[in-house]
Amino acid sequence: MRQFFSVALVVLVPLIGAEGLASAAYAQDVAAFLAGRTKDCPGCDLSNQSLKRRNLTGANLAGANLAGASFHRSVLRGANLSGADLTGANLNKTDLIQADLSNTKMGMAMLFESDASRANFARADLTEAMMGSIRLLNGNLDRANLTEADLAGAQLNDASFANATLNGANMVQARMLRANLRGAVAESVDFTNATLRDANQGPSAGATGPPHLFLSALPGPRLSS
Repeated sequence: MRQFFSVALVVLVPLIGAEGLASAAYAQDVAAFLAGRTKDCPGCDLSNQSLKRRNLTGANLAGANLAGASFHRSVLRGANLSGADLTGANLNKTDLIQADLSNTKMGMAMLFESDASRANFARADLTEAMMGSIRLLNGNLDRANLTEADLAGAQLNDASFANATLNGANMVQARMLRANLRGAVAESVDFTNATLRDANQGPSAGATGPPHLFLSALPGPRLSS
């Protein structure tokens, strides 16, 4: 019996030591990021942190908890935010050009006047996101959930919304020239004065039955210049 306990202690002590070292390393990573010594903190808990006006070009924040964090006027150009939780985050007037925001949780997030041109929002949850006047030229929103999102005045030329959900979204005065809306679901969407010239409104490739979206049958959108 005494020998059994000795073996157990020998095994357990290194495990506890390894966990302690990992915890300390994690704390150092968070501290270094908040102090501006590094731009990378994947998987870190940075919820409710103020990260305003930070230059985070090319940063790696994949899988991080950024719920309620403020990136107001920060630069996240080319940053990796895939799988991050940005619920309620403030991204107003933020540079998100070519950023990877795929598979993110962005319910109630604020992106007013942000520039997210060529950014990847594929499969992102943008439910009730406030995205008024955002620039999303050539953006990828395939399979994104934009239920009740506010995109009034947004610049969405050449953006792809293939198989996205737009139910209840506000698209008033949005510019969607050449936008890809194949297979998009868009019930009760306000397209008043939206411009959708040359937008692709057909069903997704391989789909059967009528398309989910047929904009010429809806009131509001302008389908020509």
